[in-house]
Amino acid sequence: MRRITFFAPFLKSMSKYKPIWNQIESILLQENEPYGFVPNAKDIWVKDFMPFQRHDGEFLIYRYSPDYLRGKHHKYITNCRDAFLESGGRDVLSSNICNHTNLVLDGGNMIKCRDKDGVDCVIMTTKVLYENPDLSHHEILLELEECLNAEVILIPWDVEEPYGHSDGMVRSIGDGELLINCYKDFDKKFRNVLRKALETRFEVHELSYANKCRKNSWCHLNYLELRNHVLVPVANLASDRLAIGQIETFTQKRCVPISMSKIISEGGAMHCISWSMDTRMILENKLHFGHYLCYPQCH
Repeated sequence: MRRITFFAPFLKSMSKYKPIWNQIESILLQENEPYGFVPNAKDIWVKDFMPFQRHDGEFLIYRYSPDYLRGKHHKYITNCRDAFLESGGRDVLSSNICNHTNLVLDGGNMIKCRDKDGVDCVIMTTKVLYENPDLSHHEILLELEECLNAEVILIPWDVEEPYGHSDGMVRSIGDGELLINCYKDFDKKFRNVLRKALETRFEVHELSYANKCRKNSWCHLNYLELRNHVLVPVANLASDRLAIGQIETFTQKRCVPISMSKIISEGGAMHCISWSMDTRMILENKLHFGHYLCYPQCH
């Protein structure tokens, strides 16, 4: 199985992001990881609007119209289907491994994992219920579990974070195991509610920085996992080194700090600015996935 990781071209073309992109590209070249760009992306947050790839390898096209981009920020909404099409997914879109839903979803609010019993799950915050007000909560959950082909586990929405994304709250670190962010350092009440929603199905581990926790210490959990490396966001914080040390205990891969204060100040980090696709189902179905790909051995 070969993964391809996609980014927005703004990372490469805009001077404010160029130092960050140089660090990322260096690792991609070192790993011989193919990567690509989403040519019609309207912002850098490709995780949020690119299709969701399910546990079975099939793709889900959804409505990307989050409330935080409606109104005056509407120009930054990238159409999910169009983004996939322009990135090379024409064959996949017309195939039987591409699924569709009319639900308003957000890629940053869908974390794939398996519970202790090996059940395929997707973790989402309850914000998804408010993004689809024309349906009952029961109807939303039924549609989600059908189109995701997985059991949906809802966790509380941290309303201090307007985006409602689960990928800044929890990550899968193996079947039946999750890593949650450093809530014990600043919001023990919310941390307890979050743990309660998860610990019957998972062994829950936590990041913690104690007196070195800072406003942007949330960023470290928003890492990007590659074949041999984990790219961990850092921002000249007291928690930077602690985070890398703790994340290293949950992986055999090398953790590499990516200094990205500018992007973190805009509300996201490594996981938010990347979209990884495995090619297994595409190859098995003899489909073509096209252009805008860079193969490091060609550089």
